[in-house]
Amino acid sequence: MLNNQKSNTSPFVSIIVPCYNVSNYINKGLKSIFDQTYSNWECIVVNDGSTDNTINEIEKWTLKDSRFKLISQENKGLSGARNTGLKNISGDCIYFFDPDDLLDKDCLENLIKLYQDNIDVVIGKNGEVYNQTTHVLKTLDHFTTTEKILSDKNFIKLSIEHPFSVVAWNKLYNANFIFSNNLTFKEGVVHEDELWFFQTMSHASKIIFNSKVTYYYNIGNQDSITKNYKLNNLNSYLTVIETIYNDYYVPEKNNDKKIIIGTYILNFQITVISGFYRFLRKNKKCDFKIEGNNLIKKHLRDYHINEYSSVNNEKIKQFNLFIKYARAYPHIAFRLIRNSTKKNILKPIESLYLKIRYTP
Repeated sequence: MLNNQKSNTSPFVSIIVPCYNVSNYINKGLKSIFDQTYSNWECIVVNDGSTDNTINEIEKWTLKDSRFKLISQENKGLSGARNTGLKNISGDCIYFFDPDDLLDKDCLENLIKLYQDNIDVVIGKNGEVYNQTTHVLKTLDHFTTTEKILSDKNFIKLSIEHPFSVVAWNKLYNANFIFSNNLTFKEGVVHEDELWFFQTMSHASKIIFNSKVTYYYNIGNQDSITKNYKLNNLNSYLTVIETIYNDYYVPEKNNDKKIIIGTYILNFQITVISGFYRFLRKNKKCDFKIEGNNLIKKHLRDYHINEYSSVNNEKIKQFNLFIKYARAYPHIAFRLIRNSTKKNILKPIESLYLKIRYTP
């Protein structure tokens, strides 16, 4: 085992585990924490109003090892559970874990080896798995430069040019960095990780990426938010974008930084709105099609971006099409953007027809 960074009475890493009705997963998830080769941690498990057997499964671990600490509360959602965890940590570093996933046994050891006091975030590599296994199907986006401190960079710009995972978990956060910037999770929305990612990357001055998969992200949980798309998903995504727009884009005085934030918002809008229309294509009987379309139109009337920084030729085409068509015809903008990446010879003809018919 690694030597503890601090004394045994003071944990170096605080692991925050939000739990809601995860009795089928929590035992295996917490065992992967218990089995870590690095030992100087505390695990704050927040039972967020579960109605199944989750709390009993957690209590088995609190009785087994005092490093596991249980906090129970009325249901506040994922953000509320994580914020409760943040209020109760005592470690120098913060690490988020979702209980239906698994940690590699060397996870904490691997990330802590890269950590220094002046680093704000150590970003771990994630593997997709089906159910709670360690058989990696594919890895999530991860920056190619690893085990090298990155500084003097705009990390929002970096994330646009070289996308990396926006999830809150499997990142080792400097607790002082989090608290000195008053960072918390926005409550009342789902997809809060996207906002947390933007906030942390906006404030960070030094980050570092690891080189190996240390986290096994379970895509097999059919009860997860990502498996159950509803109008609230779209509304939450748009709320996150609107928060970034109001809190970061509008007040930014530096024009270069403002354009980078605007580019991020524009790219995010395309991703979210395209995701909604892809969902409609696969779900013809969706009962919130009209409401969702109206929500998008209102959002784009109030939160539009006209300037952006250059990324690549494909993005420039998408940005131009979105700016020109989306506010009046978001579904047409989606089709044009989709066609711009297709090799089918008929797609340019369809696009020409759509442009002629729907040019504002």
